[in-house]
Amino acid sequence: MLQLYPDELLGLTISFLLPFFRIGAFLMALPLLGSQLVSSQIRIAFAFVIAIIVTPVVPIPEYDPISPAFIVLIFEQIIIGVVLGFVVSVLFQIFSLAGQLAAMKAGLGFAMSNDPANGVSVATMGQYYLTMASIAFLMTDGHHVMFEYLVDSFEYWPIGEGFKAVHYYEIVTLGGWMFEKAMLMILPLTIATLVMNLSFGVVAKASPQLNIFALGFPVIMMFSLFFFWVMLEDFTDIYRLFFKELMLWMKDTWGLRING
Repeated sequence: MLQLYPDELLGLTISFLLPFFRIGAFLMALPLLGSQLVSSQIRIAFAFVIAIIVTPVVPIPEYDPISPAFIVLIFEQIIIGVVLGFVVSVLFQIFSLAGQLAAMKAGLGFAMSNDPANGVSVATMGQYYLTMASIAFLMTDGHHVMFEYLVDSFEYWPIGEGFKAVHYYEIVTLGGWMFEKAMLMILPLTIATLVMNLSFGVVAKASPQLNIFALGFPVIMMFSLFFFWVMLEDFTDIYRLFFKELMLWMKDTWGLRING
């Protein structure tokens, strides 16, 4: 007959809670699962199941569960989980930012739509790119890679290691990477619209009687829509390239062994 003593039960509970808080915070910050489209009950259930699976292989330091140190340890796991989820969200924000910048260049910035995941209004092209990135993420089994990334984080950031400023400074550098990739995506459109605007300026100077605004606005918009259509062919390749660069950054910077 199986018998559980109070000390053993308390030890199992402590061993389960610490990974559970990190996993729960990660799922709250992870794109798609962390959006308003997924209820909190489902995320908590996922975190509960994953924590049960992960707990036997995670080294848990010995702490008094009824002490301020244990409360600090819980907050540490929550912060680490949010940081890990933020790293993944940077990949999605590349496409959202690129779509919004492209909409401004194409004269489509006035076209706004409601983002049901975040409950805010964003440019329609930004929402479109974000949706395409989400589909590519699921179709390429990116969610499986993220769970591997989460489990491997317990080896890189062991429970009870404490807060290291270098880890969070490395996250800040991802902001520059995000803007760089977003600008690279829309660079051809930016150059093309610049050349077209310069051309319309020359025409306006040569023939002042022409209404260049009425002529140039629909031409630039139609060209931009054509550009969006052409880019759809390479959208998956662009996503894979950025995803691999993010995985390489995790490997070189954090030493995470992710087979993504």
